[in-house]
Amino acid sequence: MEFTPDYVLRTGLELMFTENRIHNVKGDPWRSKTNVQRFKDHYGAKHVVAAQLWLDLHTTDHVPEDLDHPASLSLPYFLEALHFLYRYKRESEREAVFDKSTKTLRKWCWYYLKRIQVLKSEKIVFPTHFDTRDIWIMTVDGTHCKINEPIHPEYSQNEKYFSHKHKNSGLSYELGIDLFESKLMWMNGPFPAGRNDNGNFSQGGLKAKLASIGKKALGDKGYTGHPNECNTYNRFDDDAVKSFKSRAQM
Repeated sequence: MEFTPDYVLRTGLELMFTENRIHNVKGDPWRSKTNVQRFKDHYGAKHVVAAQLWLDLHTTDHVPEDLDHPASLSLPYFLEALHFLYRYKRESEREAVFDKSTKTLRKWCWYYLKRIQVLKSEKIVFPTHFDTRDIWIMTVDGTHCKINEPIHPEYSQNEKYFSHKHKNSGLSYELGIDLFESKLMWMNGPFPAGRNDNGNFSQGGLKAKLASIGKKALGDKGYTGHPNECNTYNRFDDDAVKSFKSRAQM
């Protein structure tokens, strides 16, 4: 059940486009930047990442106990679940796109989302040991996700969930990326999007965790006020430090 990235790319495109559209590009359609971008536009990640995630689902020992396990996993259903995560379309819209019943789409979408969710314990791991010479170990930032308006007992809108990034109700997650490896080492949330990144950092546990191990994060200007746990832009930094901070947060 291990598929090559090219096979995943092909499968994903065939779910969304006609053969004529897929091949109406310059050169090899499976090496085309246009088709690679099309895949990412619909599934939220490049086909190489999706192929690795598919493999992880087959090799992990972490499987939710409450799920009925099919005899074999379905790559199209898996990709349809990724599409839901990224595009968050209504069931009626997804029914039109994939030409499957809403009941079927719902069943397998949530099956794969639960399977993906339990990978968190394997993928997002805060290291237990650090080089004593390292001061900064991670970059930190917040990301917002749209949600439907939560019910407020008095008002039609709940301001604590208002996302200034989306101009919509939302949730915020705090993400920490390892400075020395290409991986996520911290994820915290969800928090109501109305509370800013600084509040999530100071009240959500990351500031205390960094203080306990004597290490620091790098953050944008929204994280000012915690010089012992998070360094932000400083106009007095020399050019080398400014370059390091800006590249680390890219």
